[in-house]
Amino acid sequence: MYSDFLTFRLDLTSALLTNRANVVYRERWNLDVRALRVLRLVCAEPDITPTAVSQRALIEKTLLSKVLTELETRGFITRNAHSSDRRSIALRATPDGLKVAKASEALGLAMEAQLATVLSDSERKLLEQLLSKLSNSLLARESVSTPPH
Repeated sequence: MYSDFLTFRLDLTSALLTNRANVVYRERWNLDVRALRVLRLVCAEPDITPTAVSQRALIEKTLLSKVLTELETRGFITRNAHSSDRRSIALRATPDGLKVAKASEALGLAMEAQLATVLSDSERKLLEQLLSKLSNSLLARESVSTPPH
């Protein structure tokens, strides 16, 4: 049965968590999880390029372009020529963007903590270890099979 697959259960859990977070984030800031993930990355790494954001946030470039336009229109980020490579764009958070990112991160951590109350401390730690082990294994395989640019 398809629901027995680990990938299905991970997808289901991820979708349920994302949907729940989207309701809360849209109500508070009219932004979704994806936009807040991008904003937090821009805050964490001033002058990050869109290509780096796309890779780190796992967002396709066309969709990322729409998210960046929304964040810029709302006054949360700025786009400028990159200081070390004028052909590239450097993204920076504005003071309003920094406030939203910080508040949304705190809210996200609170939602995650509330979710984790169904697990014991040892179960939560084990889950984190297992997910890290699986993702690190997949990332290692991907980097071996992906030719350099």
